[in-house]
Amino acid sequence: MPHKENIKKIYDLLPKRNCGLCGYDNCGQFAQAVAEKKVSPFGCMQNPWLGHRLSEIMGVKVPAYSYGFQPAFHSKPGVVPSPKVLRKEVHGLFQKVDDILERIEVLKTRS
Repeated sequence: MPHKENIKKIYDLLPKRNCGLCGYDNCGQFAQAVAEKKVSPFGCMQNPWLGHRLSEIMGVKVPAYSYGFQPAFHSKPGVVPSPKVLRKEVHGLFQKVDDILERIEVLKTRS
């Protein structure tokens, strides 16, 4: 069982966007999976380079540079962000579009 201290250290470094691209519903679940060594520390798709720092926390040595790009994490076929996460992202995008359209209308009335 991983130390809660390691889970917290890992979680504190994550972007906390809860995007689900790592295959988990939220960053807390991903942090626990990394601490339990169930998933690569390079699995955060928001910032894959963070994997080096997460590896340090886990006491795992990884090369600082590689000879060419080799993904350290391969998502399982069919893994997509959870519907809850997708709905939240879509809602945020709709809000941004609505804000832009509102600003356009304000500019039209000034002309």
